[in-house]
Amino acid sequence: MYDIFVFGSAYIVGGYLRDFLNSIASRDIDIIVDLDNEKLLEIIQNSEVEYTINRHKGIKLHFPNITVDMWSIENNWAFKNELVKLNDKDKLQSIAKGCFYNYDSLVVNLHSFNMNIQYYLNFKAEKKLEILQKSPLYKILNPTTEANILRAFYLKKIYHIDFSSNTKKYLIDKIGEITDKRLNPLLQLELTKASYKKYTSSLSESEIESSILELYKENNFDKQIYLKL
Repeated sequence: MYDIFVFGSAYIVGGYLRDFLNSIASRDIDIIVDLDNEKLLEIIQNSEVEYTINRHKGIKLHFPNITVDMWSIENNWAFKNELVKLNDKDKLQSIAKGCFYNYDSLVVNLHSFNMNIQYYLNFKAEKKLEILQKSPLYKILNPTTEANILRAFYLKKIYHIDFSSNTKKYLIDKIGEITDKRLNPLLQLELTKASYKKYTSSLSESEIESSILELYKENNFDKQIYLKL
């Protein structure tokens, strides 16, 4: 596994660094590696570490006490779809800007130990959840819509934060899109929640429903969302 750090720079992103800064134990690490995916996979296969590959081409490494989710930078969805510009002179900032929510935007370079946590600090100072990119295409192409909605509801409950106008519009639009497909948004979110232990234990069905209705009440968006709950 050491070869990964020999051939390419590696960046810890998100929750592990946030937990470390807040003196909280963590069992998961997300790492982006500045290495082409073929070479990364070759190194992992030669290491004989147990691993699986998810549908987004992320590589999950299974160790006894910790799980590592590893991505080549070329397979990061924001860079792959050219939704966030990858600045070769400041990849730390590019990766930080590529995170969906400001709450998750913490990055440290494991070679230099330089870090970028400015957007996370903004979250803490303003107590407001922000989607870092304003581009409609960025939000449309994000592959984890239901999980993003649940995360917003979860963070609001745990930290008593507000949503930025950008975040609020995203949530409204995406819940509306679910309804437009003739699906029940509450049911869809409940189905997604089953895959996330943290949300299963922290967000009840009634709390999700209340969160949806609160968005409806505040923004007076399409009544069909309300009626189908």
